[in-house]
Amino acid sequence: MLKLREMSLQSGAIPITIVERTGPVLADWTAVECCPACGSRVVGSSTLLPDMHYAFGDQEIPIPDPGIVVSRCGVCGVHYKSTVPAPAFLADMFGRHAEVKWAAPPDEFSCELAALRWLWGAPAMDLLDIGAAAGGLLEAHAASGLTGRRSAFDVMRYAGIERHLTGEFIEGFLDNPILAWSQEPYDVVTLFDVIEHFYRPQDAFENLRRLTRPGGLVFIETGNTESFWPRQFGVNQWWYVRLLEHHIFWSRRSLEHIAAIHGFRIVYWKEGRHKSRRRRAFRGVVSDALKTGLYCVAGPQYASIAQAFGKHGNQPWFPFTRDHFQACLMRA
Repeated sequence: MLKLREMSLQSGAIPITIVERTGPVLADWTAVECCPACGSRVVGSSTLLPDMHYAFGDQEIPIPDPGIVVSRCGVCGVHYKSTVPAPAFLADMFGRHAEVKWAAPPDEFSCELAALRWLWGAPAMDLLDIGAAAGGLLEAHAASGLTGRRSAFDVMRYAGIERHLTGEFIEGFLDNPILAWSQEPYDVVTLFDVIEHFYRPQDAFENLRRLTRPGGLVFIETGNTESFWPRQFGVNQWWYVRLLEHHIFWSRRSLEHIAAIHGFRIVYWKEGRHKSRRRRAFRGVVSDALKTGLYCVAGPQYASIAQAFGKHGNQPWFPFTRDHFQACLMRA
């Protein structure tokens, strides 16, 4: 549906009305012809996304015909989409919406930082936060009394990030084959809700190896395809898969596979809720639980019901589901 906004101006004695029209955004798309994590063309299973469009910010992006298939690699077990938005298009969307879409609440990273302090076990930590946004984790690092470099890596420079840095800012995608950075590796590299965005995971993990010193840690948080929610309702119905910016989806098996290729091993594993749902207010929990109940009862009709109320009909967020994992990799 087109949105209209009228604005009256005066040009001499003649009023002028300007009508702005915003509607569906046409994306540039890239086909994925083999597993992006291991290169295999062996497909263990596949299923079709139920959507005709993505919602991103306040915009709708129509999905190309004949739809988007989510496949599970028969070799490494990773799930991936058959068609993804082109990097340049997605970077442009990030630039217009990221400041609002990924705004982090205060203390969002307290649990992650506590785990990092325990895993690293030293008062000094050279930290690189990939997907740093406005610098919430770096701010928590400084407030905790930890010393060491604080550096950030993101596809764009968020306002105010500089005040949290004592090291460098690296701009771009982690899976770019060539990165411009200091060449001074880090003790700890963090990627919270990042690896589901990868176009070229092999390049990303090779870059992670360069960014991390021997014996250093890579701390990852992302959705878990082996958790109850996607297994119960189907990975194609999972809210995490039905986001424009998410391309590839991981489990312990698939993460172990790619980590081993690049000289990493898993030394810590924990399953839990998405970090934005850990401190959900009671009112929000009740709302999410009611939506989930309706989803379980209404089944395929949930999307139509949501649309009737002007909402996007993605699978709702069940407030107690443990559909994410934290994993810490150690570099050999």
